[in-house]
Amino acid sequence: MFLPGQTALAPTVLIVEDDPATRRLYKFLLNNGGYVVIEADDGLVALELLAQHHCDLVITDLNMPRMDGIALIKAIRRDYPALYVILVTAFGTPDVEKQALRIGANDYLTKPFEFDELAHRVQTFFQHQTRPA
Repeated sequence: MFLPGQTALAPTVLIVEDDPATRRLYKFLLNNGGYVVIEADDGLVALELLAQHHCDLVITDLNMPRMDGIALIKAIRRDYPALYVILVTAFGTPDVEKQALRIGANDYLTKPFEFDELAHRVQTFFQHQTRPA
């Protein structure tokens, strides 16, 4: 799923967030960074999209209806083990962070955070992906 003017070379980010306003902010931020953005409002929709579209990165909320971020990360690790996942939550505790990283999240952010921080982490991930070995 490409937006007008974007090509298959643009990295694709799947945003999984049940709050529409937060999704719009993430999408605006990432589109301005040159990324293709696909959106899902819960983990089940995210898994359907992952089956249909190539994604380079998933940014997921923790607390969502139907399938939360932890269950989504477990499913991603089972079906897409190399996919990079950033978990974002407003309910961050050291225990939640440890659990998320233990089950396979690659990165973790606690809300509220500066959007520059998310942009930096996404950019850093993609810079590391494109560096020659």
